[in-house]
Amino acid sequence: MTGGGDVVGMAEVRTGRGERIAVGVISAVAAVVWGWALGSRALQPYYAAAVHSMSHDATAFFFAGFDPAGVVTVDKPPLAFWMQALGVAVFGFHPWAIALVQVVEGVAAVLVLHRVVRRWAGARTALLAAALFALTPIVAAINRDNLPDTLLLLLLLLAAYCVTRAIDDARWLVGAGVFVGLGFLTKMLAAWIVLPGLALAFFVAAPGSRGRRLAWLGLAGAVTLAVSLSWPVVVTVWPGAKPFVGSTTDGSVWQLAFGYNGLTRLVGGTTGIGGGYSATAGAALGGVAGPLRLFDAEVGGQIAWLLPLAVVSLVVAACRARGAAPRTKAGWVLWGGWLIAGAAVFSFTGGIFHAYYTAELAPAIAALAAAGLVTAASWSRGRARFVLPAAVAGTAVLAYVLLHRTPDWLPWLRYTVAALALLAVVAALVRATRVAAVIGLVAVVAGPAAFVADTAVRPKSVLESADPAAGPPSTAALHTIVGANTGAGAAAGYVRFIDSAYRLGAGQRQVLAFAQASPAEITLAVEGGTYGADPFLLNTDARVAPLGGYLGFDPAPPAAELPQWVAAGKLRFVLLPQVFVDIARAGAKQATTATAADAGELTRRVRWEARNCRPVPPARIGPDAATAGVLFDCGVSP
Repeated sequence: MTGGGDVVGMAEVRTGRGERIAVGVISAVAAVVWGWALGSRALQPYYAAAVHSMSHDATAFFFAGFDPAGVVTVDKPPLAFWMQALGVAVFGFHPWAIALVQVVEGVAAVLVLHRVVRRWAGARTALLAAALFALTPIVAAINRDNLPDTLLLLLLLLAAYCVTRAIDDARWLVGAGVFVGLGFLTKMLAAWIVLPGLALAFFVAAPGSRGRRLAWLGLAGAVTLAVSLSWPVVVTVWPGAKPFVGSTTDGSVWQLAFGYNGLTRLVGGTTGIGGGYSATAGAALGGVAGPLRLFDAEVGGQIAWLLPLAVVSLVVAACRARGAAPRTKAGWVLWGGWLIAGAAVFSFTGGIFHAYYTAELAPAIAALAAAGLVTAASWSRGRARFVLPAAVAGTAVLAYVLLHRTPDWLPWLRYTVAALALLAVVAALVRATRVAAVIGLVAVVAGPAAFVADTAVRPKSVLESADPAAGPPSTAALHTIVGANTGAGAAAGYVRFIDSAYRLGAGQRQVLAFAQASPAEITLAVEGGTYGADPFLLNTDARVAPLGGYLGFDPAPPAAELPQWVAAGKLRFVLLPQVFVDIARAGAKQATTATAADAGELTRRVRWEARNCRPVPPARIGPDAATAGVLFDCGVSP
């Protein structure tokens, strides 16, 4: 394969009107699909609450603060949330304002991918790659959510574009370093996964001596490191008060970057939030680690549709690499390195893993699969003419398997895919190449396109808010996680707990109104992490403090500091949501959310609150106050 049938080096040819129209149509369709029903989606409440806080408070904005009271940050760096907060600043805090930012970033990624592939493999391959990327189910899922992965993809594609330009002008390689560094400020070490592919592409294709190329790579690496560590360094040396860095044990941004978002993701462990969640529940979200993880029930339907085709295209290209032009080699090395490194990390990581992480593989899969399909369609003589029907047949078999896993959802679709693939094979064998190409392409994209369409039109359930997925909904992973850690009864309670995160109930409003009579710096502190505090943070501008960060396990604050907070007038009222009431009554012997075996600071805080604060009778608060949990008045001795 030489680059998809188009002459590599066609990047200098001006984009024609027809191509511009085609790119516009692909982008417009993607925008409609990803932006459909903007205001009705259930966003990830943890990050949405942080964006609300960041849009109201400069300190929260800079540190990616979870709350306006400045107690704790979220578990990611701030860049993606800065973009969302700016959207909120323009349009006000609405789900559609956050979602609009994601759609714009996603469409920009489609356009950048088209330009990158065009420089490598020409117009036809670039258009097909852009379309395949837009039809990747997990890409649709993250672009309809508020996770940082959407911006990460855009930044990494911009880095890839800079690498393709650096082959002609090495100065562009510095730009690649900047964009990868910005990717680190979006999702930390996830951005560095593509570095091998980017670096090798420049090294094999750039002109000049080996020493010169290594020197440029060293400079770009230094820029990557400098940009990546810029915000962590500022956070570390910040001279004044700052929020506790969430999902760490010591408030260190370095532990967040290289512990919780680093080694804990790769190999598991207890860094950051509760160890039981990190090592067991987090890993279970994406199935069992191993060479087939990307095809399993949790992940396969999200990313695997064209993965074998991309791999086969890469292998064939490697076998035919001798004598290829430098830019041709660069394209295969860039996308191949991107795919191989990413697939290895996501397949074998033994720590926290979510299926939506695999969206980072989508650009490489789309580019390689497009190049393979276009090139195979151009081979119409000799044995090579069997490549296209073989590619279509193999991809259709995988699609049938993936669709068979949801037999009650569009049961006719898998048979349609099989029939179309058979027609394409017959057409190819009788040398009706164009007919075979068109029918074969429909067979290849029908499955993922249906998943994408379903994602757009189906209301997103609250169970998917923390773990976005495309296609037919599946709650198996969540029930596995919650059930394994808490038992079936607690699992049902946890599901109800998640559902309550989006609405501020009457009882919660009454509790907040009661607490607002106090002049304390923090109007109301809430135990229970994100699902305890989110209703307040999402629906009010009150200075509500989520004790314990994401799941309540962080020492933010440690129990030993609570007496100081109370004495200084910083805190008076603490709400223990109903799901935590049993913890206080039972002496915190067992947590009832998705917890570790030892909840640590959560247990100690709850014990201190139960011993040193007086429960406020619900009758004093309001008729529905009991539904919100137990409100403790820490300004009054029990």
